[in-house]
Amino acid sequence: MNTLWFLVRLLFGAFFLLSGVLKLKDPILFVEAVRNYKLVGDPIAPAMALFVPWVEVVAGIGVMVDRFARGSSLLLFGSMLVFTAAIGISWMRGLDITCGCFGGNEELNYPVKMLQNLGLIVLAFFIWRRSEMQAESSPFFRRRAVPAS
Repeated sequence: MNTLWFLVRLLFGAFFLLSGVLKLKDPILFVEAVRNYKLVGDPIAPAMALFVPWVEVVAGIGVMVDRFARGSSLLLFGSMLVFTAAIGISWMRGLDITCGCFGGNEELNYPVKMLQNLGLIVLAFFIWRRSEMQAESSPFFRRRAVPAS
């Protein structure tokens, strides 16, 4: 079972690592993708376009490393909630946008992307929850009670 969870974490982390690296390869294209959502303007859109890929790269690597899986999966869980909300808002507004999810300008199929993102959200939650349970049972990670003053 530990091998299965390691493989799940490895694949999940690699997914976000690849996504971030591909966005970093063409930051101008990703800036345009962020702008197309019409949720934030300049200078926030370019700042997000530079920040988001690095979060994905670092958190993707973190999920693959047992010690950092808990925080990294929680970060990716939150990120996926925000990305999914942005896609949902764009869908409701009837925007014809490209996802920018892997640094390209692929057309966005809203229902498929929403289902994919929901699957990633569930997976991020389960990775976080399993890491949380392991931390609670490990004496190394055990939280210490703070003495009352």
